[in-house]
Amino acid sequence: MASFPWYRISRERLDFERSVLGSLPYFRAENQYFDFLKRLIVIGTLTYSRPRSGRVESFRIRLEYPDRFPKHAQRVYDHEKVFQPGNEGHLPGYRLCLTLPERGEFSTGTEKLTEEVLGAALIWFDKRLIFERNRCKWPGPDERHGALAKIDLYIQRAGLSDNQDVVGWADALCRSAAKGGRYFEIDVYSPCPCGSGRKFKFCHFNELRPLIKLVQELSVSALPIMDPQSRDAAGTI
Repeated sequence: MASFPWYRISRERLDFERSVLGSLPYFRAENQYFDFLKRLIVIGTLTYSRPRSGRVESFRIRLEYPDRFPKHAQRVYDHEKVFQPGNEGHLPGYRLCLTLPERGEFSTGTEKLTEEVLGAALIWFDKRLIFERNRCKWPGPDERHGALAKIDLYIQRAGLSDNQDVVGWADALCRSAAKGGRYFEIDVYSPCPCGSGRKFKFCHFNELRPLIKLVQELSVSALPIMDPQSRDAAGTI
């Protein structure tokens, strides 16, 4: 069965999207079109005034709507390539790094999604200006990218973020998985990495199961997961 883009399934949703884009006080849509992949592309400018000086800052962005919008959020890009791309500035490939999807911070599937995405892009822009002024130091706590960000999230959800033994154990798994080409086995009857002295199976195995599954998938895919020892300044919203 062929799948259709979201705007062909619901014309009303497309009309609603255009009304949202035209109603936000900090965003001005300038151009809308469908690309060769039949995705809706919106180019516009984010604008805000600095609270102390009153200086107006503006940033031109490009929204790319996925076929499964609003189940999936739009991608947002630095349209005019104003800023230097890179993970430290949360702009890999000129795409704004707004959030880790696994955190579920956007209200996907709802009418609030576009406003949330553009609001997060505006906050990203403000933080990026701070990053530029502070000699490439991003405001906020340290957070890694890619698969490593997911691993840190799973450790956080297990309530073990402050346990350096678990963090070190997870990083060691990352280094092993990065070699690729083999399925990574975990001895569930070995001591739990939390240091409790209990066997892993009867301690934190269930809480860390998503982390183990991710590492196992990475080990056979041979996909790059970045250096586990390197951290980038957080820019997620």
